Amino acid sequence: MRKHPIDLFALLSGLIVIGFAVAFIVGAYTDLTIDARLIGPILLVGFGAAGLAGALVAQRRSDARLESATTE
Repeated sequence: MRKHPIDLFALLSGLIVIGFAVAFIVGAYTDLTIDARLIGPILLVGFGAAGLAGALVAQRRSDARLESATTE
């Protein structure tokens, strides 16, 4: 079975969403609360960072493939 590369953007986006879900569940059963005004900006920053990380990893993989193709 051939391995496929990890999609870093999808992984980080999923972790961000799971983090918010866990925070809301914890908030429902404890006295901790989440200010709803912060969710939008935090999501935007998180998804932006995930997109940037994904683009950097994709560029590095592309450069590595190009380098290996030119050395052969």
